Amino acid sequence: MGKALSDMRKKYRIIDSLCYVPTQEVLVDLIVSLPPQMARYLKDVFGPRIAPLLGLQADELYRMKTTMGEKELQEALSPQMAKLSTSLEDFVKQLDEMGVEKAVIFNLDEETPSGLKGLSNDYYADIVQKYPEKFTGFAGIDPLKGPDAISEIRRSYELGLRGIAMRPFMFSITPNDAKMYPLYATCVELGIPVWFHLSINYSTLTMEVERPIYIDVVAQDFPDLKIIAGHGGWPWVNEMVAVAWRNPNVFIDIASYLPKYIGMAGTGWEPLLHFGNSVLQDKILFGSTQLLMGLSIKDLADGIMELPLKEEVKGKWLYYNAARLLGLET
Repeated sequence: MGKALSDMRKKYRIIDSLCYVPTQEVLVDLIVSLPPQMARYLKDVFGPRIAPLLGLQADELYRMKTTMGEKELQEALSPQMAKLSTSLEDFVKQLDEMGVEKAVIFNLDEETPSGLKGLSNDYYADIVQKYPEKFTGFAGIDPLKGPDAISEIRRSYELGLRGIAMRPFMFSITPNDAKMYPLYATCVELGIPVWFHLSINYSTLTMEVERPIYIDVVAQDFPDLKIIAGHGGWPWVNEMVAVAWRNPNVFIDIASYLPKYIGMAGTGWEPLLHFGNSVLQDKILFGSTQLLMGLSIKDLADGIMELPLKEEVKGKWLYYNAARLLGLET
């Protein structure tokens, strides 16, 4: 069994559809620019896994985030993050060793609701420019910035970024809100996809605005818009499956969830696993968000290999669906 599984793994190529770059700048930014509405993540969600790597307890990291100013927090975290970080050059080597042919890196701009200005889209565009064969980049866009958001999509496209990313819960608006529609029209014009966080969140904000049914409205209004429903739409998996089945332009990534739970009875993932092995087999994308998972991209991809899927479907989830969506088919 072990040798057979090993042989099967060698056959499959990997595209990571949602990947963090583990540079010092990104590691620091993930905490310094974490919206205050999401500070609980450092205490109860990812903090218990991350804080010990910094020589801290989760409660300590949470207190630092909630009591320190941006500059003070950055100065406090930078030395520890330097030890945990990986240079861009070494990360590219790691991706090659793991068989990851392409990784989608992404930014988020939530300045209006959070009051924090994180890394610019230029930072991610520079990475893509240095390693265009290895990375595709999505720009972070704040829809509450109005016309400036449209300008930023166009500017980011000129810099080489080929998609946009947003978390609707942070803006307290649904994806079918009128403020969003000019962004979608711009994406259709440029031929680039939009990625939405579509799942549970642990912030002080509602998660109701991210129900997949709102994506259905957008997909119907913009049939040429490529839509990626991030994080599988859990806990609304039945609704997510229906929306993706009904709309040819809707894809689903399964980033930030361990594959073993997707395959575990009683977790709510059963509809995605069942239909993702049949009518939705061309719509599911593998993504890692590996910095928050405690596992490597390869470990997470190996988890897909162990799911009860047809062998050709595993290849689609891991590589071919993303290759088609991103225009990377060879």
